[in-house]
Amino acid sequence: MRRASTRVVALIAVLTLSMTGVSAGASAATQGATKWCQIHPHWPTCRSGSGGGGGTGGTGGGPPTITVTVAPDPLIETGQSEVSAVVEVATNPAFSGDPVDINSQQLAGVCGGSLLFGSLQTGASYTSDSIQVFLDADGNATVSLYGIDCAPGNDLIEADLVKAPYYTALGTINVLPPAATPAGVTGSPANEVETGNTAPSGNSDVYAVFYVETDPVYAEQTVDIDSPQLFDRCGGTIAPVWISNQGSFSAFTASATIDDDGNAVIAFSGSSCAAGSSLVTADVAAGTHSTYTTTFTVVAPTPTI
Repeated sequence: MRRASTRVVALIAVLTLSMTGVSAGASAATQGATKWCQIHPHWPTCRSGSGGGGGTGGTGGGPPTITVTVAPDPLIETGQSEVSAVVEVATNPAFSGDPVDINSQQLAGVCGGSLLFGSLQTGASYTSDSIQVFLDADGNATVSLYGIDCAPGNDLIEADLVKAPYYTALGTINVLPPAATPAGVTGSPANEVETGNTAPSGNSDVYAVFYVETDPVYAEQTVDIDSPQLFDRCGGTIAPVWISNQGSFSAFTASATIDDDGNAVIAFSGSSCAAGSSLVTADVAAGTHSTYTTTFTVVAPTPTI
């Protein structure tokens, strides 16, 4: 039987309270989000200044294409059936500044209603299973996603332009059950394109998740992830941060608890980030102190469709 850490149990309770359903009203979602933010104050949605906001509108020529993708794809659940990913929306740059709604009622339904999106945009607004953000000058928007106590399977992620012409894109998040995996550390998305180059859309924001995989013998031990290079790239007024099942870390190094399959996941977000590659190192604190490395590449803002 899997053993959940005290913090994971607390997160389950917090998220269950927060995601009682849209029909329960905004106040219930807000109360739950407040409790979540007490545990993870650096989660993008929890940062000071987050709230609702309007769009500036946009017009285009012919019908644009719009896409929504999830990274990593597929992803393997960790810990207490936790899901951590990055969601990217791309459309015509002519819609710069327009709001886009990103949601997944299907994933919320299989995560016990416990699903959160996050954004560094100060005008982002969210409900229990969705987030509304603004497209940047290249027609892009990126957000983080976190779910707990989730059932494995394929679930739809939807992106909707809130204003005319109301285009919609559907993507799929492929969630695999917890399992032992080859040792190493990987960062997603690969070649992450920064978003945010207008006042409402942010400032060269980066969102990423790092999956660490090691021997299951180290279950419930600690792994440290470290990247001074990545932290130094992000020099905005909002300090870069790691988020794991051990909390939030505003330093080069963060820690996470390894699950029973030898896996752990750490999310990263930062603003005003310089493009380029950064070395990321993961060190297992126990046993032979296994060390894994990867290179994570940030790409300057650019149209992606």
